[in-house]
Amino acid sequence: MAEIRPFKGILYDPQKIDGYASVVAPPYDVISREEQSALLRRHKFNVVRLILPQSMPGDSPAGNMYTRAASLFAAWLNKGVLTRDEVPAIYIYEQEYLFQDQTKRRTGFIALAKIEDFASGKIKAHERTLAGPKADRLNLLRATKANLSQVFSLYSDPESEVERALTGCLSRSPLMDFSFHSVGQRLWRVTDPEVITRVTALMTDKPLFIADGHHRYETALNYRNEMRERTGKKSGDAPFDYVMMMFVNMNADELTILPTHRVLKNLPKINEEKFRLNLAHFFEVTPAGSLEALISSMAERESEHAMGAYIGRNSYTLLTVKDEDLVQAALDGEHSRDWKLLDVTILHGLVIGRVLGLKGTNMENGINFTIAEKEAVKLVDGGSYQAAFFLNPTRISQIRAVADRGETMPQKSTYFYPKLLSGLVFNKLEG
Repeated sequence: MAEIRPFKGILYDPQKIDGYASVVAPPYDVISREEQSALLRRHKFNVVRLILPQSMPGDSPAGNMYTRAASLFAAWLNKGVLTRDEVPAIYIYEQEYLFQDQTKRRTGFIALAKIEDFASGKIKAHERTLAGPKADRLNLLRATKANLSQVFSLYSDPESEVERALTGCLSRSPLMDFSFHSVGQRLWRVTDPEVITRVTALMTDKPLFIADGHHRYETALNYRNEMRERTGKKSGDAPFDYVMMMFVNMNADELTILPTHRVLKNLPKINEEKFRLNLAHFFEVTPAGSLEALISSMAERESEHAMGAYIGRNSYTLLTVKDEDLVQAALDGEHSRDWKLLDVTILHGLVIGRVLGLKGTNMENGINFTIAEKEAVKLVDGGSYQAAFFLNPTRISQIRAVADRGETMPQKSTYFYPKLLSGLVFNKLEG
């Protein structure tokens, strides 16, 4: 079901930069202000200037951060800082990283995917998106007319046929081989027509599950619809009908998903005794002596929908669901049992929504996310947030079950580690 094709990628000229590590960046939505400043200082050609442009006083519809990013992208192409491949290719991307004292290698490939409406079932989303980030990314795409970062997708291949088709290419020297944030990064260019034809054929019967980059995919979909109306080109074969995407086998052992924890503010003053009492209707409420003890207990009881709460003053609490049927009945809506029994759904629907009363826009304005447990505790102890909630990782099987039903999880339900880098390769939609 996935229709993919090679493309003439745009890459940095290694002679014009001080190593690839100086010009790449994480995805735009995980870059803090501090890291953005550091990336700007790292190199004048760092990709953060394109993917996360800065507003300035006096910005107008004719001149703003998006038009500046577009001008910069065009200037880098004209100066030869960025060069476009002459032959269509797919690009193997491998990341080597250490996780729980084990070295892992996550390998996939970057190509173009034909953009599909979600109703087709060919490409499936698993997380909700927000209007603000989509408007931001659409303005950037309109200005630059290029995919500056790849969407991260998963496909099912239990026999690893696609990976075997690409194995021979890995014996060659990679185009890029460097380390960024302690993760090894390697990229190979594949132009062999036989290999590309084989990979393309193997992917045709596979639906795609978006792992990361939901806002970018929906932006590409909106841009496609906009351009079809503007140009009248509806054949499905125009450049804007495709989006740059990274494809990874969901059956590979090298996939690592981290939990994304929640910190909350704008809450009424929390009465600890009443808080625990209200939780006891749905959960076994067990004090935990420390953050380490809490996280360990959560992992041990992962199958029981265990999560953690922290409301300051070294008050850690383990919450374990008492009765799945009770939880399912308490959650509103026509969602499936699979969706209702996600830990993140239970947390948002019962704990944050029902017990704490934070819903809708109030929750969007009062919630923040982090993968670092100690950072969550620090934010509460520092007074900027009132409560932290800790989750176990969402499993691949859960992602697939929910996406197959056309349902979406709350925002930031998954964190695939490590993040794909921006700046390895770009896809120009015009010219």
